[in-house]
Formats: sequence, C-alpha cells, structure tokens
Amino acid sequence: MEILVAKHSGFCEGVERAYQIALKEIDSGYPVYMLGNLVHNTQVVNKFKDMGVKTVKDLSEIEPGTQGILLISAHGVSPEVYQKAEKLGLQIVDTTCPWVKKAQKVAKELSDAGRLVVIIGDTGHPEVTGLRGWAGGKTLVFGDPEELKGFECPGQEKIGILAQTTKSQDNFNRMVEMIKEKCRDVEVHNTICGATAKRQAAAVELAKKVELMLVVGDKMSANTKRLTELCSAAGTETHQIQTVKELDLKWLANKKKVGVTAGASTPEWVIEEVITLLRAR
Repeated sequence: MEILVAKHSGFCEGVERAYQIALKEIDSGYPVYMLGNLVHNTQVVNKFKDMGVKTVKDLSEIEPGTQGILLISAHGVSPEVYQKAEKLGLQIVDTTCPWVKKAQKVAKELSDAGRLVVIIGDTGHPEVTGLRGWAGGKTLVFGDPEELKGFECPGQEKIGILAQTTKSQDNFNRMVEMIKEKCRDVEVHNTICGATAKRQAAAVELAKKVELMLVVGDKMSANTKRLTELCSAAGTETHQIQTVKELDLKWLANKKKVGVTAGASTPEWVIEEVITLLRAR
C-alpha cells in the first residue's frame, strides 16, 4: 500500500504562531487563562490544560483584579472582549491569526462606510462572532448557497461582502455572484487565507490520485470539515478522524493508494501517529 501525504497539511502559520506564543506565556510563571479554545483541536487544548492553563468560556468567570494573562484565540474576538479584559486587570496576549486580523479590519471599514456587512461564514463560529463585533453588529451571515435562496437585498442598502478565512473559494465565489444578482451596490473583499486555499487545492489534487482519503483533524475545526467535504466531492472515499484511534482498518482493505491530509489546527504528532500505523499495515 502506497501512502501519500498532501503537500500542504497540518499547522498553518497562524496556528503555529498562536501555539508558540501560548507555550512562551505558560513558561512565564504567571497564571494563564484561555478564552475558549486557542485553536480548534482537542489534543492541543488538553495539552495546555495539563500545563496549567485555565479555560474560561466567558470573562465573567474571572474575578475583577485577578492577576494573570489572558490568551486571545487564533480565531479572534470582538472589540468588547478586549475592553472587558482590560477592566478586569488582565494582561492581554493576542494570538489572533494575521489573516483574521485583516478580515476584522475589513469588517470595520465596510461598516464605517455605511455598508451592510455580509459574512460568508458559519454562524456561531468564534471567528464569525468576532467579525460581527468588529462590524458593529450590523451584519448578515450565510454559510452556503442554499441559505441565500430566499435572500432579498434590503431596499437600496449598500452591501459589503467578506469571508470567514476558512471558507472554500468556490463556495465564496458562487455566493458572491448570487448576492450581486440581487443587490446593486456591492463591494467584495476576499478574506479567505492563503493557507486555506493551498490546503484545499492540495487535498483535492491528492484525492484524485488515491482510492482512500484520510482527513486528520478535530470535529470542531471548520477548515478540517471543509477539507473532508472537498475530498469527498472529488469522488474519493473520504473519512475524517480526530486521532489514530478512530482509524478503522477495514477502510484499508484492497486499497493500493491512500492519501492523508490534515486541518490547519492539527498538530504534527497526531498526523505522524496516523502515518505510522498506515506504514505498519
């Protein structure tokens, strides 16, 4: 059995940056709080917890005047979170991905220009929640073309479109055209990150060459889910697994070529465990 690994997979630059910043702060000796999940990977989050990092879902869980460091996740947060953290007296360490920072800036500029901000993204995703905050809350969110079928442009409203950084390019392009058909004044900003585009292209290219694709990544990871959808759409048997424990050896039966890719928040050690087992077979 031949095992092929996608050219671009695993930690992207933004996640690697957030990971390294977190490790540095943990070693500082100060109490470290993590708001939500620093990255969407259970193994990474659990590693930080084992190292003493305290996870909070909301800043209300932290007492005012508490001494410590607050890690802002790679997905970013709304401006209100920074304000609340400062009032609590926490030292803010921002690991927001530079691509997400760019999208936040675009959201604010579009809103300040009087445009209704339309985000092509997943409602409830931390990144999208943050983008809505930077746009002042005046936003519409659509995840796929199906959700746009009943959309009508609100009056003569000027529209500004941007994307959650992990959306697929084809999906974004299609939805932009659908909105343009219904609205006259539309300003478009493609804020899909370069790493996402490369990973998706590499995964699809590999999927077309193999009989089985294994996508390694957390179920809560949007970009991993996207890779799974794209590989499956290429017509290849595809399975998403979080760790090597979820690898069903029955999938390998009679397979001569197996491809492996991984989400942008999947650590190298998790990917290597999968590859090691495949090689042992």
